[in-house]
Amino acid sequence: MKLSCVLMAWALSVCPAVLLATQMLLATAGCHAELFPAPVLKALPSSEPQEGDSVTLSCQTKLSLQRSASRLLFSFYKDGRSLSIRGISAELQIPKASEEHSGSYWCEAATEDRQVWKQSPQLEIRVQGPLNSVDSSILNPALQKPTASETPPMEPPGPLRPPPAPSAEHLRVSSSDPHLLHQIQMLLKQMQDVKVLLGHLVVELRELTVYLKPGITKVADK
Repeated sequence: MKLSCVLMAWALSVCPAVLLATQMLLATAGCHAELFPAPVLKALPSSEPQEGDSVTLSCQTKLSLQRSASRLLFSFYKDGRSLSIRGISAELQIPKASEEHSGSYWCEAATEDRQVWKQSPQLEIRVQGPLNSVDSSILNPALQKPTASETPPMEPPGPLRPPPAPSAEHLRVSSSDPHLLHQIQMLLKQMQDVKVLLGHLVVELRELTVYLKPGITKVADK
């Protein structure tokens, strides 16, 4: 009777302590396992920025509700090199991207005591240089400027007009071209010769007309 009482008293005193210790161990293990998920590194606005654009690297994760009062420290890496010291900021700014910023990036989130730390998957960033960028003028042909070889379509020519007679104004304009000036001078000389020939022809026609008059013919017959 006394032995059974002793065993019952021992069980009542030990079991609550064992149960409490077990609960504390499970809570501690669960806290470390589910403190925060592995971070995800994102590049905003794009992981393929144009050269000269601003890029923001964001290490995204969140503490569990049970440890919301704790803080996480973040650090960023590129191709195995550290880009920043560990701090509370979850973002890293690249003010002006260049081809040197292309590479593999990842981030790390850790508790202040470094008991729990997790890395993000790698993120490839490719900065697009001027040769890789798409020219807006190619996408919009209306923005293209016509080159010297490209001439606008010409309207069909109308009926030809007779060339005007050469004048002093034309001679002054064409004086800059010696070859054209020589041709004009030759044309004027030929026109002058034609004028002289026409004068002789008029005189001969007048004499022939006088000779062919009826009175003159009768006198010649007598």
